Amino acid sequence: MAHNQDSIAPKWFRLNRVVGRDMFWLMGFSAILLLALQPFSSYIAALPFIQAEWNMTNSQAGLVFSSYLLGSAVSSLALAPLTDQLSPRRVLLLGVILLALSNLLFPLLAYNIWLGLGLRFLAGAGHIAAYIPGIQLVSQRYGGRRRGMAVGVFVSAGYAGTTTSYVFMGMLLNYTSSWRLAYLMIALVGLVGVGLAFILTRTTGVEASAGEDRGAAVQPAKASTPASSKGVGVEASAGEDQGRAAEPAKASTPGSLDKGRRWLNLGVLRDRSAALVITAYALHTAELYLARLWFPLLLGATLTRSGREPVEATALATTWAGFMFMTAIAGVFMGGALSDYLGRSGGAMLIFSLSGLCSFVAGWLIDLPPIFLIGLGFVYGFTTAADSAIYSTAIIELSPPGQIGSSQAVQSFIGFAIGAIMPVVAGSILDITRSGTGWGLAFSFNGLLALMAVLALVWLRSLPQAKRMAAGKC
Repeated sequence: MAHNQDSIAPKWFRLNRVVGRDMFWLMGFSAILLLALQPFSSYIAALPFIQAEWNMTNSQAGLVFSSYLLGSAVSSLALAPLTDQLSPRRVLLLGVILLALSNLLFPLLAYNIWLGLGLRFLAGAGHIAAYIPGIQLVSQRYGGRRRGMAVGVFVSAGYAGTTTSYVFMGMLLNYTSSWRLAYLMIALVGLVGVGLAFILTRTTGVEASAGEDRGAAVQPAKASTPASSKGVGVEASAGEDQGRAAEPAKASTPGSLDKGRRWLNLGVLRDRSAALVITAYALHTAELYLARLWFPLLLGATLTRSGREPVEATALATTWAGFMFMTAIAGVFMGGALSDYLGRSGGAMLIFSLSGLCSFVAGWLIDLPPIFLIGLGFVYGFTTAADSAIYSTAIIELSPPGQIGSSQAVQSFIGFAIGAIMPVVAGSILDITRSGTGWGLAFSFNGLLALMAVLALVWLRSLPQAKRMAAGKC
């Protein structure tokens, strides 16, 4: 009996060491995204001042915002498939550098719409070049029931970066002489993320550690290379309960990527279940970024109508919007964990239903006391982001080993391309109506996007291929 207890103790000790090391690793890589994305919302926060300085219409303001998403879309095609061929850590580092430098140059060089478009395009390209490899690395490290949670933590860190800048910019706009100085101060934080990325991506054995710590039982037999000691496979195959997982490119068998598909494989679109996941992701991206751009301005307009001065209303609306969107930090984590239990499509449907309801209501509250819109905003900020990790996890589970990067690239390109269009459409609605009714119509349009996504997810859940997600929970 005593002998058995002694033999068990070292196993628990080793397990605790593995869990602790994994958590430290996850926190480190999540911090990279947190710091690098701090300047993301600076343009939105300063938009009333930039719009006046550059004499832009709402449609043009939306276009400058969406150039970031267009950069992300192009980057997903040009860079993300490289993670099937090169180390994801290397691509992540290059993406963080491009993101930080572009954000730093915006307040220094952007004095018209064209320079603004170009710099935000480059920043968006850097964003996705850091985000996709990060998702891959986290998915490789964590398996089965913990993957949704781990991806949720990483994505939550990104949301923390994109939302805390609302709060910081709102405060800095009150205490600095110009929006440029406030923007520059936030952009400098991104350089800290570059330093952290350089340190952590230089660490060896990141991909290998998951397989070494958890044992070979989690490796798919068909995908692993004989006698390979580096970059081992991490999860079970698609037919097994845990779903298909990301495999490091170095561990792929020779010929797993044929010459015709060396950089990008569009075959994922022939899989109906994957195509529906991508459709839902595209509508999620459109809904999210439409809300991210126009909700702070809706709140500012509401505060102005309630008697606040324009400058005060802008700073106050930006700060409140930051706190509202910060609920996404918990939302993404909870959404990822929820999808581990309810299934990817089930969790996403529930979240989309709530966010769509908020969209249908939000714009019509402009003439009511601001407290109503502020209260709704906290629910809105939570629900528009809570399903983000679900689609990132689902597309990995539906993709074959060796083609993870290509599948993510197709998903990201379509998602960001659609996401780039919808904020401009909402801006056009505001330009055409030029009244309080325009806000109601613009956000009701966002509600229609959510409704379309729910229908796509219902279809997805009815397909037998959906069993490959979330250990068979669809």
